Amino acid sequence: MIQLDLQCVLRAGALNGECPRWNGAEQRLYWVDMRAPALHRLDPSTGQDEHWEMPDWIGCYVFQEEGPLLVALRGGLYRFDEDCGGVWRIANPPYDQQRFCFNDGGCDPQGRLYVGPLFTPKNKCDPPSGAPLWRYEGRGWRAMTEPVQISNGLAWSPDGATVYHADTARKTIWKRPYHLATGDMGPAEVFAVIDMGGDGGGPDGAIVDRDGFYICAVFGASCLLRFDPDGRLERRIPLPARYPTMPAFGGEGLDMLFVTSASFPIPQADRADHPDDGAIFALEAPAPGLAAPSFNPSGARP
Repeated sequence: MIQLDLQCVLRAGALNGECPRWNGAEQRLYWVDMRAPALHRLDPSTGQDEHWEMPDWIGCYVFQEEGPLLVALRGGLYRFDEDCGGVWRIANPPYDQQRFCFNDGGCDPQGRLYVGPLFTPKNKCDPPSGAPLWRYEGRGWRAMTEPVQISNGLAWSPDGATVYHADTARKTIWKRPYHLATGDMGPAEVFAVIDMGGDGGGPDGAIVDRDGFYICAVFGASCLLRFDPDGRLERRIPLPARYPTMPAFGGEGLDMLFVTSASFPIPQADRADHPDDGAIFALEAPAPGLAAPSFNPSGARP
């Protein structure tokens, strides 16, 4: 376990903080609260946080090389207009909205958009089920993996030759060969199994640094784990929040880690006693990272 200097940059009280992404041009951190659905923009230097409410649960979003952000809501993929806060649907979801919503997602280094599912049935009697990681292909979606229940941990190696993907419910991270020119994926092999007990203890959101090390949040276990490219645990980074959800690189040199967290597993009456759950933290990264790729519409075409 390695203790690094850490600061709380925003006691957001987020129900389900997720998807932190650094906008280098603005020097701002974007993030979402999935369950109190809103897109946020934080100035870490001042602590000022602005937000835009969303009409439904928001799993993730991506910047575009040109044009507005794209947001993945339960009802599909939408363009987001920052000036008015409105959204316009450009693609229906590839799942039954009574049983699934979008969760973790992002772009490969060529700008292709991938989004995975979260099984969250509106009928609580539905038995657990899964769905694949999908790739958006302009007019529809293409299934890219076997079904998972809680899609997380999506990231690429610095050279784009390996893609990582996790199922929090199965507490497993896989890696696959990835052909950057075509977006084709090879067979999956287990990269790491994370079972740290408690109410969760499985892999959540993740990133890869410039050294090719994979850093993931462990939901329910108050830490980040950093693995080398062969899947060996290199370090554990403790956090004050019990439910960290995802790290992101930020700062002028992309040498800081920003980490979102959740509070929804804590009973509402007790949340005031746990101010660090649902907060956003910053710490020096073990190694600098790479900028999150933006969506490239030409990459969406098969």
